[in-house]
Amino acid sequence: MTRLLHRLGRRCAARPLLVIGVWLVVAGAVTGLSLTVGGHYSAHERLPGTEVERGQDVLARGFPAAAAETADVVVHTASPARLPGLVAAVTARVSALPHVAAVTTDPADRSADGTTQRLRVGYDRDRFGLPSNALARLRSALADAVRRTPAPGAAAYPGGLLVADFAAPRSGLGEKVGIAAAVVVLLLAFGSVIAALMPVATAALGIVTGLGLVKLLAGVYSVNDSAPALATMIGLGVGIDYALFIVTRHRERLRAGDEPADAAVHATTTAGASVLWAGVTVVAAICGLAFAGIPVITSLGFAAAIVVATSMAAALTILPALLTLTDRHIDRLHIRLPHLHSTDDATWWTRWGRAIERHPVRYAAASAGLLVLLALPVAGMRLGMPDGSSAAHGSEAQLAYTLMAREFGAGANGPLQLVVASRDGTPLRPSAGTVLREAVDTDRDVASSRPMTVGPDGTVGVLTVVPRTGPQSSATAALVPRLRSAVLPPAAAAAGVRVYVIGLPAGRYDVSQRVLDRLPYFVAAVLAVSFVLLMLVFRSVLVPLKAVLFNLLSIAAALGVVVMVFTWGSLHVLVGVAEQVPLVDVIPMLMFAIVFGLSMDYEVFLLSRVREEWLLDGDGRDSVVRGLASTARVISAAAAIMVSVFFAFTLSGDVVVKMMGLGLAVAVLLDATVIRLVLVPATMSLLGDLNWWLPSLRRGDSRARKPTPRSPDPLRTSLRSPAPPGRAGAGRESTSRSR
Repeated sequence: MTRLLHRLGRRCAARPLLVIGVWLVVAGAVTGLSLTVGGHYSAHERLPGTEVERGQDVLARGFPAAAAETADVVVHTASPARLPGLVAAVTARVSALPHVAAVTTDPADRSADGTTQRLRVGYDRDRFGLPSNALARLRSALADAVRRTPAPGAAAYPGGLLVADFAAPRSGLGEKVGIAAAVVVLLLAFGSVIAALMPVATAALGIVTGLGLVKLLAGVYSVNDSAPALATMIGLGVGIDYALFIVTRHRERLRAGDEPADAAVHATTTAGASVLWAGVTVVAAICGLAFAGIPVITSLGFAAAIVVATSMAAALTILPALLTLTDRHIDRLHIRLPHLHSTDDATWWTRWGRAIERHPVRYAAASAGLLVLLALPVAGMRLGMPDGSSAAHGSEAQLAYTLMAREFGAGANGPLQLVVASRDGTPLRPSAGTVLREAVDTDRDVASSRPMTVGPDGTVGVLTVVPRTGPQSSATAALVPRLRSAVLPPAAAAAGVRVYVIGLPAGRYDVSQRVLDRLPYFVAAVLAVSFVLLMLVFRSVLVPLKAVLFNLLSIAAALGVVVMVFTWGSLHVLVGVAEQVPLVDVIPMLMFAIVFGLSMDYEVFLLSRVREEWLLDGDGRDSVVRGLASTARVISAAAAIMVSVFFAFTLSGDVVVKMMGLGLAVAVLLDATVIRLVLVPATMSLLGDLNWWLPSLRRGDSRARKPTPRSPDPLRTSLRSPAPPGRAGAGRESTSRSR
């Protein structure tokens, strides 16, 4: 692999303008194609094999009108006398929209004070058949009706299933803040404008190309509309970090006296190997989301994997070309920062490594204890999906939810539907609906139920059940399985029918259960693939085993922090969420795959350097100190970039992106500090030469082989920078100091 990377770096450095030109042409072509023939992102979610899907299929066959998409519209005015006029205007305007089959009202849907009316909008297609702008058209129609009808305090808000299915997340601010934060960190790390902007430019080109490919994928595969924001967040983090590793090694070789082209090739060969294996591990871990069996999660994983792959390819090809073109001018536009001229940096990290080497048990126990403490809230984790109550204060979603809950009860924001089907194909008896209503009305968490509506052939009916609590409430989540397993089966048997519980809360419950059911298999698959990849990279059993265990610990700790912020107490206001919310059901799988992959960046980079040092002299303990001292600064800078980028995405309006941003930021922070700078060195110091133990197929040959001390090979190891005058050996430990 090192020889392949050497040839790749040599060819890119030999023809820099051609490489950059090809990348620009490819990025432009992919972007152009994506805008012309690329597909549309989907807000819809299918979950094959669940009761909600079976119930929807029964409705589609026997009662198509009831299977079509619906929306609720809340109309409000401060004057009860003006409400009928406003309702009439809204009804007329909404009825004229494409695919609207009917707009109906019910006397029971008017508030007691006469200031609020709920309208039910029925479409002629299901959610998968409606155009992506259906919600935007409804919002425009409501705004037009309110504007044309003078009434004090007039307002009309959309709600219901249409909003849940079509409300696309708004993005943009997180990306801008993340890029700005990354540039600042790079300037502090490099002290050079050119060196700082190079990783950003490389990552940007890789992300643009990757997002174009994702949009092309959406033309043949359903890709969730959260995918671009998530893929951009991951791409920014890994793309800039990969470029940072290579640029740092390139500057080391320049300071050691190499020619720019040779330094670029050396950086691609050495640091590029870490980038390649780290990228492959990230892609493998994220693609493991396919084991989840949840289409929306799979699409998010594929989108992120594509962007990571293009970012990795950009770092390995564009950077050798750019670094060669800049010649020795990479440190031009220099910014004078005191810490960049300090000679104590490597010495400080060496002292830190020696302290850990002297007391490994103490440091290992303290760091592991901190991670376990942070992970404790995971035991009380509750999965679900936030509703309008957790939207930004003053937003349309929050106002609609609050008005609906105040006038009609919180459960009106997410009613359940009971799909009633005849067992033998004969028409349903009228008494069937009565029996079912009597059964569900006795449940403590049911506020009300409506009479059953029967389809044209009389074999399928729908009965609406309104919970007492909102869609994200734990009581509503508990109501769904109770209805399915305890309340409805006896009543359905007595009525001679089959009953399926569907609706928004039921769909969210099914997703949560699927996540919990598939999570063990998914985790096992990702762990197995990652273990094998790392074993191939490092030719060791204990190194990948420790990496797997420590990554599990950091992921659990990050999930614990997310639970504390979003679900416990009042910390949710720090991330712009109005109410406490459950952990979004897709978050555990997404976080596990992405964090597991990202943490391998630092694992591979640190341990590659430790192994390089070990291959030079065979000192299992001292190589850990030298490897830590030579990589600590660049790992800290890389982590600061990722943390800044991920924290910036908590500014997103999408709660899923907010949770992912916070979770990834905390995970990377813990991984790059507590684990990579404390726990890993401590455990490796304890194990010594056993770190590199690999069983052999030959009997009696399963042992850690001490390498023969040798001079560095530029294709396999890192050449150390010469020591500064008066500081013997410091050059072996300092790799990222700018001069």
